[in-house]
Amino acid sequence: MASPISTAFGVSLRDLDILIVDDNAQMHTLLRTILRGFGIAEIRQARDGTAGLAQIAERAPTLIISDWEMAPMNGGEFLRRLRRVGGEPSCFVPVIVLTAHASRDIIEEAFNQGATQLLVKPVTPANLLQRISWVLEDDRPFEQAGDIWRQEMQLGGASKPKPSPEVRPASAVWAVD
Repeated sequence: MASPISTAFGVSLRDLDILIVDDNAQMHTLLRTILRGFGIAEIRQARDGTAGLAQIAERAPTLIISDWEMAPMNGGEFLRRLRRVGGEPSCFVPVIVLTAHASRDIIEEAFNQGATQLLVKPVTPANLLQRISWVLEDDRPFEQAGDIWRQEMQLGGASKPKPSPEVRPASAVWAVD
């Protein structure tokens, strides 16, 4: 049996169904505005990880954008629950994690818990589009790691997909000292 890949691989930008999971209403508004500017029509939101998991159980999105630091369920716990073995096929939905604190420990923990990409706040349209484009081109298989599914990620960007030519590069987030 072939290893599973991201549910967003090969999907067009306009056909995405995005779920924003964040406890900050202003971030919801900012992300929704940017995403609509990209031509994405299907944008849902959840106020925290618990509400996000409930929405995913009803109808899985093709992409999730989640804050790392939120309450009552933080981004790490949200990822662990989403990526759990037995949660197929929803566990293969790619997740772009947002964080204001890009320490090496947070970055490593996010990828160890199953993050597909990570974006450091403040969010700009160019950086968000770059991460989404990488996700749409990301054919790395998911591998079982204990009781979760995750994609291999090497800090330093060795395994990141090559961005589309129409997307201008932004600084890599995993090049943290």
